[in-house]
Amino acid sequence: MKLIVVSNREPYKIEASRGRSKFEKTVGGLVSALEPVLREKGGIWVCWGRKGQKTPLEFKVTDSFLIKQIPLTSTDVYEYYYGYSNETLWPLSHMFLMRTRFNHNYWVGYRRVNRKFARGVMEIYQKGSKILVNDYHLALVPRLLRDMGVSDTIYFFWHIPFPPYFMLRFLPSRRELLEGILGADVIGFHTQHYADNFLECVREILGAFPDGDRVYWEGRRIRIRVVPIGIDVQRWKKFCADPKVKRYARNLKKNLSAEFVGIGVDRLDYTKGLEEKFRGIERFFEKYPSFRGKVSFLQIAAPTRTKLEDYMDIKRKTDEIVGMIEGRFGEPGWVPVYYYYKNYNDERLASLYRIADFALVTPIIDGLNLVAKEYVISKDNEEGVLILSEFAGVSVQFREKALIVNPFDEDEIAEAIYMALKMKPSEKKERLKALRQIVEEMDVKWWLSEFLKDISA
Repeated sequence: MKLIVVSNREPYKIEASRGRSKFEKTVGGLVSALEPVLREKGGIWVCWGRKGQKTPLEFKVTDSFLIKQIPLTSTDVYEYYYGYSNETLWPLSHMFLMRTRFNHNYWVGYRRVNRKFARGVMEIYQKGSKILVNDYHLALVPRLLRDMGVSDTIYFFWHIPFPPYFMLRFLPSRRELLEGILGADVIGFHTQHYADNFLECVREILGAFPDGDRVYWEGRRIRIRVVPIGIDVQRWKKFCADPKVKRYARNLKKNLSAEFVGIGVDRLDYTKGLEEKFRGIERFFEKYPSFRGKVSFLQIAAPTRTKLEDYMDIKRKTDEIVGMIEGRFGEPGWVPVYYYYKNYNDERLASLYRIADFALVTPIIDGLNLVAKEYVISKDNEEGVLILSEFAGVSVQFREKALIVNPFDEDEIAEAIYMALKMKPSEKKERLKALRQIVEEMDVKWWLSEFLKDISA
């Protein structure tokens, strides 16, 4: 059975030169999760194409793994991606109503691009396929595919928080969005809380009939599944065993001149709580001056959606607070915060995770957060503490053994950092061992097989 993956994000940046294609893997949780599976098992990945491209482009990654790009115009990208997806659905789903823009042209563009994706899937669809549509960018595609004649199982996974009814009701196109999603046979979420929000919305907005893990709508029975996504554990273990990764980690730790190192890896997004995180770090150095000169924090802030004003604003605020911390606490020979506004590949991140005595993963709200899982699996020496926001979806899996904090409570963050540094080695090992077991048992292969289980029963 052929797997067709449909997503906004492309798994690779593709450069064509002299008849040959060069593939560079893109950054993102979905790509990290699914790319290794398709590379191993084969399938087709349908994703967006280059602006101005007139016809679909197809590239072979392997003999059995094909990428099909859907051409999008500049207007498509502006209205569908920057507009409806990232200025309407993204902030609304993350409970940022005051950042949400309601613009009819955005909605028109979103519908138009979803139709383009659906038509692109139909061009390569063969009976007997499994179709996995991903995320809020393409919520209309399941219904469109159903209307276009797909008779096989359609799976849809919503990877970000699903908003509660009192938030989604503000969306003018709320009915069409929910009807689009309900075109799928199986709908997946990372946590039961998000699934419950969805069930509340279809009941209150559509009058659909939820019954346990099923929704009855227009004569169909739709299955709701809670399956938190995992990472490619074996791939991360391979990085950590690489002599180059180990060597870079040793040299970096030596050059930092710090007894303890903390790590944060986030996209520079207002949902990630970077400003709140740095307030907590500032409070830590205020409350525990004995650790000044001993603790350095490394923050990777990956650029994202750089054309949107909200993201330019968050970068300005983050730059300011980092500069203030360095000016207030920095000393000759010691830097309290190293801040890098750039993307790092997974091998380099593995080196950074290895040297970190603690990881600070404190989003304001997050669908899941794979950084927490990457950090845990990279600490094969069983020395490291995960400090985690209670509002990250992954906290449901990790709540027993991570140090759980409210990202808005700077004192709680400061105390968690102190606890991580003072924790006995035996407790660190016990906590990390339990977290690693969760990550290993519920990896990306488990996620895909669990979510794509046969639904005939």
